[in-house]
Formats: sequence, C-alpha cells, structure tokens
Amino acid sequence: MAEQPPRQAASIVARSDQPLIGIITEQDGQEMVHYFADEQAADAAAGKDNVRKALELIGAWRNLMDWEDVERDLDRIRHESEPTPLVEL
Repeated sequence: MAEQPPRQAASIVARSDQPLIGIITEQDGQEMVHYFADEQAADAAAGKDNVRKALELIGAWRNLMDWEDVERDLDRIRHESEPTPLVEL
C-alpha cells in the first residue's frame, strides 16, 4: 500500500504576538508535528507523560559529567585561547 502524505491544513491563523507551539508525536511510524496557537491546548495535547519524559532526560544529564570539572575545563580553555583580533572596517 502506498504511503499517503500527511494531511495539511490550508492555513493557521494566529495573532502576530502569539507564537506557534509545535508538539512532535509519532503516528504510524512517522514523526508528525501538531501546531497550536493556544498554550492550554498544546499542554493538553502534550500530556503529562511527555512532560515526565522531558524531565527524566534533564535528570539523566546530571549523571553524565561533574559540573565542577566542566567549569574548570571551560575556564582553562578560555585562558589558553588567543583573543580574536579586532575587525577593522
């Protein structure tokens, strides 16, 4: 059976000060992005499970490295690097 292209909306209308929120989901083995102009609707679509997964990922990074080592290495790199020369116009 041939794959069908995703259904596309003709347009999405939102106020100029209202950002679009994209929620990535998987449907039939394909990643789909659902766009919302309303934060409450986006939160409802994302569900609590997605929030839990995102928080778990954040927590996983904590165990990958020691921040004090990273900070020390970044400071060392900053002091060992030559400054970029000024750009003359």
